[in-house]
Amino acid sequence: MDLRLTDKIAMVTGTGSQIGFGRGIALKLAEEGCDVICADIDLPGAEKTSNAVKALGRKSTCLKIDITDRSSVDTAISRALEEFDHVDILVNCAGRASGIRPFTEMTQEMWDIDININLRGTMNMTQALLPHMLERGYGKIVNFSTHAAHQPSGLAGAAVYIAAKSGTVMFSKTLASEVGHKGININIIAPGPGNTNFHRTGGDPGMIKLVENLDKASRATTPEDIGNAVAWLVSDVASKLSGQVIEVTAPSGGNRD
Repeated sequence: MDLRLTDKIAMVTGTGSQIGFGRGIALKLAEEGCDVICADIDLPGAEKTSNAVKALGRKSTCLKIDITDRSSVDTAISRALEEFDHVDILVNCAGRASGIRPFTEMTQEMWDIDININLRGTMNMTQALLPHMLERGYGKIVNFSTHAAHQPSGLAGAAVYIAAKSGTVMFSKTLASEVGHKGININIIAPGPGNTNFHRTGGDPGMIKLVENLDKASRATTPEDIGNAVAWLVSDVASKLSGQVIEVTAPSGGNRD
């Protein structure tokens, strides 16, 4: 299927990890013909992903960004617009969890990690870039939730993280209804457990074991799986889809994400 993404300009956060979903998204969009702005707080990692995009024959740049800091976000957006003039696609993939532990043992600093990176960071990026999309009357935004946020009992030991990811869903749905008539599509990806740094560094042995078992059975969610889903969502093939959650997880993936 031709997704008609040639020469679209995409900005993807969370591209620093070389085994992460962000890199998989950036490379898939490049394969489909997009130029890609690779953003991450880990600039050397983002640069590696940017170079991989260039190796696929597309234009790319890398930007250091702290999505929890609005001034950092504004600076990065300004640099992106200076170099590429506009951005058609924003993928807010950057995320982090403070770990798995009882809520009573969580500190305010842990709350800040879960809420500021996953929810506030998404809102910072969206609010900074959305006016430029509205001015052009065109934009595709993909935000990230988690498969566990769509399970009846969430994920024990990750109450604040799940709250942040659930907040991202309703933020995205509400904003989609607010700006949909102005040419902006906003959707949400909810990945299941994947063999990525995110799922391996949460400090929970049960999560690490789950990911290892899923990976051995070829059931773990891969960067390629996420890249394929995002590429379809940001294409005009999916122009009638907005405010929707797409869960990308194996049927046997369980609720540990």
